[in-house]
Amino acid sequence: MSKPLSATQVITPAIEQTKRQLFKPFRFWHWARMAVIVACTGDFAGGGGGGTGGHFNLPNRRGGHDLAFSVVPDLTWANVMEYLPWILLGLGLVIGLVLAWIYIASVCRFILFDSVLQGRCELRAGWRRWQPHGASYFLWSLSLGLATLLATLIVVGGPIFAAWRVGIFQEPKEHLFLLIGGGVVLFFLFLGLILIGAVIALLAKDFAIPLMAMENVGITDAWRRLLPMLAVEKLSYAGYVGMKILLAIASGIIFGLANLMAIILLLIPMGIAGLAGYFIAQGMGLEWNLGTITLVVLLAAAAFHVLLAVVCFISVPPMVFFQSYALHFFGSRYPALGELVFPPLPPSPPPLSPTPAPAA
Repeated sequence: MSKPLSATQVITPAIEQTKRQLFKPFRFWHWARMAVIVACTGDFAGGGGGGTGGHFNLPNRRGGHDLAFSVVPDLTWANVMEYLPWILLGLGLVIGLVLAWIYIASVCRFILFDSVLQGRCELRAGWRRWQPHGASYFLWSLSLGLATLLATLIVVGGPIFAAWRVGIFQEPKEHLFLLIGGGVVLFFLFLGLILIGAVIALLAKDFAIPLMAMENVGITDAWRRLLPMLAVEKLSYAGYVGMKILLAIASGIIFGLANLMAIILLLIPMGIAGLAGYFIAQGMGLEWNLGTITLVVLLAAAAFHVLLAVVCFISVPPMVFFQSYALHFFGSRYPALGELVFPPLPPSPPPLSPTPAPAA
């Protein structure tokens, strides 16, 4: 590239590359493999979740009364100590699953980079090829998370702990102005730390990963190469971050609505099927027991995975677009990547020589 492209100039070529890879032609299995990348990296177009509280009632086989299980258990110290080994085991499993998912996502970041760059998605071969790079990126991600947590504890938790030690919280009415003003300041400090961590993670995801992949280096060496590039074009990279936030908001609205409509359309037949199954079970005289509860849990898990697969399938275009957007922006500044993102045009044919005039 003769001149680096701005954050707005790379939108059109990123859209065109997304169209070529996903729609010209449409390849179902390529799209399905990219949907697996969506599930692994968590690059959904938008969505959310929630829950409701209440009681879960099961009929008692010994009588006609229901067994009500409250969602708020009796948290006495004796009960906690009785179940402490199980609590620690469950906590360890949750932490292990979260770490495993972060590791898988770290490797899949490189598979996504390679897939969008080359126009093909190879999960098994990509995993074998990019696992060492993903491990380096995984350790750095954990370090960034721990550093952000430590900074939050010092900047936000430190003043709160100091206020508690001097007794400000014991007489809140006498320190109302200090509590309100300090709370506002700490809130914005907390948002600032989260924003700084998010920007650092974004720069690593969009620019350090290509450097690691192209030069076969670890995350530390990639940052050593990236920081001078950021220093030269501070405003350009700041504009990139701002434009990507705007594009992410627009994409979240558009594809979030698409996901919501798809979920509603799927929940209607699922709800009808579930209601029909309930009445059939009532007619057959089935009761709640280990077998029926297991069957309901399995059916609910299957329905959840169907919904998740549809959401991932719909989220493939924005994921490919944002990766292509980063490649075009960084490729216009990084020649090794630019040669692949912007292939040279084929040489034009030589001009035809003029036909000599016929002899008289």
